[in-house]
Amino acid sequence: MRDASQQLERPWLARLLFDNYPLKLLSLLLSVALFSLVHSDQDAQRSIYLDVVALLPPPTANQMLVSDLPTQVRVTLRGSRSRIAALQRDDFAPIQMDLRDPSRRHFYFDQSSIDVSGPVHVMGVDPPSLDLVWAARAQRRVPVRTRLRGVPEEGHTVRKPVTVTPSNVTIQGPKAEVDSVPEVFTDEIPVEGLSKGIHERRVQLQPLAIGHVKFKDDSNVEVQVEVIAEHGERVLRHLELAVLGAAEASLRPNVVSLTLNGPVRGLAEVEQDEIVPYVDLSTLSTNAPFAPIEVKLRGVPQGFDVARISPSSVLARRMR
Repeated sequence: MRDASQQLERPWLARLLFDNYPLKLLSLLLSVALFSLVHSDQDAQRSIYLDVVALLPPPTANQMLVSDLPTQVRVTLRGSRSRIAALQRDDFAPIQMDLRDPSRRHFYFDQSSIDVSGPVHVMGVDPPSLDLVWAARAQRRVPVRTRLRGVPEEGHTVRKPVTVTPSNVTIQGPKAEVDSVPEVFTDEIPVEGLSKGIHERRVQLQPLAIGHVKFKDDSNVEVQVEVIAEHGERVLRHLELAVLGAAEASLRPNVVSLTLNGPVRGLAEVEQDEIVPYVDLSTLSTNAPFAPIEVKLRGVPQGFDVARISPSSVLARRMR
């Protein structure tokens, strides 16, 4: 009797919450599970991005596609909520676009070709279609030009032109774009601090930035960079002419100027007295009228070239 009176004395809210607690908790769990089961089978809608693969005409075809193609399309699916939520992009094969017919001007995505399993339906594809633009295919040989970066070690330079193998490459693409490419270039070739000699490099060609033009073959070339002593020019003035073949002669004029080409470092060290310009009068008759005689040189240092003698001939008269 005392226990019953104690239970009657407990607040009604406590009795509502805690009396038969295990049964009430079990009922709550069963209700949540039943609710989830019922609502999980309701229809739901979801969009997912799927990859696209294009089947194009072979490279031997006279036409090529120049319109831009998407790499993915958005597919809207509808089905049971549980099935829709479980789907991933990897569950679908890429959508194939058969574009092998160059006469085709539009492509429409076929919803029925998208493979879905279970209670799921394809509601739409975005974009639903694509416009196709075609152009005549062409190819052409173009020369390869090199790009150098930096300078060799002091007193040296790169011999031009730089040797490139192959010197011409084939590009291909839409005819109008191919015809607009006069030449192609290599990536920059560093020559900073290179010493005298031949330096071989394998160099990548710069990517073609014009539309759909591409290299037909390998986009690498072999380059030989030859570093040589830097050449310059120096003028030696008022060099007095020496006379051979006559004891006495009259010359007009009796001095010449000489232009030397050679290594820059060596030019500064050439002594003017080392080089002797002369004329040979042995073929002239004594006291004959003045006659033009070619000016010749002695003592030109090895490794230097004579660019000019001014004047290259003088008027000479043999006196005796």
